[in-house]
Amino acid sequence: MHNLQRKKTFLLILFLMSFLFLVGQKVFAISQTTDFIYVDGLWYDNWGYTRNYAVGSKGFIPNVAYESLGEWQGIAYSWGKQFEVRYPEDIRRAEEILRFVQQWTEYGYDEDNVVIGGRFQEEWAWNGDEMASKINFDSNTPAIGDCEDLAFLCSAIYEGAGFDTAMILTTRHVALLLWLPDYPNVLKWDIVGDGRGYGWIWVEATGENNPLGWTPDIYRDGDWEAFVIQLLYIHDVQYFPREPSSEDDVTITASILNKTSNIDEIVLRYLVEGMGHEVAMDPIDTIRYQAVIPKQKEGSYIAFEIYVADHMENKRYTERFSYQVGNRGFSLPPFLFNTGFILIIFAAMIILFIAL
Repeated sequence: MHNLQRKKTFLLILFLMSFLFLVGQKVFAISQTTDFIYVDGLWYDNWGYTRNYAVGSKGFIPNVAYESLGEWQGIAYSWGKQFEVRYPEDIRRAEEILRFVQQWTEYGYDEDNVVIGGRFQEEWAWNGDEMASKINFDSNTPAIGDCEDLAFLCSAIYEGAGFDTAMILTTRHVALLLWLPDYPNVLKWDIVGDGRGYGWIWVEATGENNPLGWTPDIYRDGDWEAFVIQLLYIHDVQYFPREPSSEDDVTITASILNKTSNIDEIVLRYLVEGMGHEVAMDPIDTIRYQAVIPKQKEGSYIAFEIYVADHMENKRYTERFSYQVGNRGFSLPPFLFNTGFILIIFAAMIILFIAL
């Protein structure tokens, strides 16, 4: 009798294991359909940028600003267009936009307000449209965010209203610069390498009474980085397949955002074992372009970058991407592996029942 009870307990444990496994797979499947993916301790968005960390090629400064521009412009950019129509004069328009953001946002710390994956986030960045969507005019509810969230919202609205902007990154703060050289009686900034001279003014939306052009004393030494929201920008570079075999052509795609001029040239440059090649990229739609790197022999190392130039002699290069051609080996698709695991558990249960 005691032996029978132990077997039943063992069967119950196996059943619970299989149930929890199924539940776990369901939860995973749900998380994969959300806007954010958790990888190695950081959350990444659909564009491949982390929302937890500011710096680097995958950091949110300035990358997340572009998620509300060009092909992806949304409600925040459209508000800027409305401001442009309502306030034709630049200075008044710039002041009204800041006043609007200050009225309809509330400063709040990420660790108190942002829950992703069931956990509060110590650091998080919302893009301009995500912040805009949190504002509810009917219920008089402002959007809650911290410094980078307000800066991204301001940038999207100002860009839609016809202004040029730049993201400011300090060791502990994010703010915005606005190109408005005629704005009187404020400190003007010159971004090194921008070529425009002094005419950038500070936009500090984190306080409801901060006037346009006011630079906090702690940042008047200029010890911070500025990232101009570029006239010409290469965004969302992808290649497929990610692990090509010797039988695979590799398709490279990218989005090109150009605010002021026609594009003259979009070229994919790639190296195959040190030998250089170039191919023009073809349009997929109004903003997306593609080109193909032909299949290469197994073991080949491929490196590539994208070069873009426009009529105004603006030029941009991407970082260098790379992959190696090789067999991926035999592996079961995840759903087959999961199904096999479950079948093994139930087979074990049936055998034990028969043994009883």
